[in-house]
Amino acid sequence: MTTISNEQDAMAASPALPAARMSRMSKIGLVVLAITVAIPPFVVTPLELTKLSRLVVLVLAVLGVNLLTGYTGLISLGHGVFVGVGAFAMANLIDQGMSLFLAGFLATLFTGAVGLVLGLPALRVRGLYLALVTFGTALAFPPLLRRLGTWTGGVTGRTVDNDAFVPPSLLGLDDDVHIWRYGVCLAVVALWFVIIRNLVNSRMGRALRTVRDNEAAAATFGISVRYAKAGALAISAAMTGTAGVLQSLLNPYVSHADFDSFLSLRLYAAAVIGGLGTLAGVIFGVLALILIPTINGAFELLDSDAIVFGAGLIIMTFIAPTGIAGLFKGRDRGKSESP
Repeated sequence: MTTISNEQDAMAASPALPAARMSRMSKIGLVVLAITVAIPPFVVTPLELTKLSRLVVLVLAVLGVNLLTGYTGLISLGHGVFVGVGAFAMANLIDQGMSLFLAGFLATLFTGAVGLVLGLPALRVRGLYLALVTFGTALAFPPLLRRLGTWTGGVTGRTVDNDAFVPPSLLGLDDDVHIWRYGVCLAVVALWFVIIRNLVNSRMGRALRTVRDNEAAAATFGISVRYAKAGALAISAAMTGTAGVLQSLLNPYVSHADFDSFLSLRLYAAAVIGGLGTLAGVIFGVLALILIPTINGAFELLDSDAIVFGAGLIIMTFIAPTGIAGLFKGRDRGKSESP
């Protein structure tokens, strides 16, 4: 993805990495998160656990947006497209008789390739122009899906054969399939978090942040700005495609209506509210997506959750311009921000 002529110069081109050790707050946060995700299988109903599994998948989609916008500086308002591509690719590959693991892996790679193909022309524009291009793609995606009947089922959508998404017999979870699926979603999302955490703390991650902060300086130090952006978009799309793969397995029916432009806007808003450029911000952003409609329903603030969410986004812009995660930076100054 990046071409670096001199390793020392490239490292100097970006800010020094924070200490490898996690801060005390990050460790506490991980412990609380681990306890939080471990409790639901024992206290909630199967239907509620399935809903929670979908929220876990949503975390992965928001992580894809955060990587592209927070660490590379590219504004994307069309990541809902990649969720849809991953979901429909998974459905079609399963129909070809592939195993779930192979189908999911290939669907992820395919979505990354689609992101790369769509991104290369779009990378010729910057800033708000790139945002408009990606949002235009999100607007055109549902009508396009309706016309690709052989692949998507057209207007009626298509069913996904998820009968094989069951626990191995040795686990003894035959009557608790929902727990198995919840665990798989957690494992996949956790794996992606580890991959992205290592990526952003590597030389490649430093190159991406340099491109975000100053493209001219990045080019001066031998970083190929174009390849860095294209690589980040491909990885981001692949990650978001994995979210679509998991969504198609949790829900045996996928339709063009599931991937409208509002999905893309929700993903971007969650990334911004949580805190761009921080992995912990992804969790905070998804929690905001959950809590805002809940609070609106409890207090009957407005008729539309979308209005409340938009108002919350505006308020957060003034209260915490760096997102919810940014509110905790001052309390742990000098320590690592990585969760």
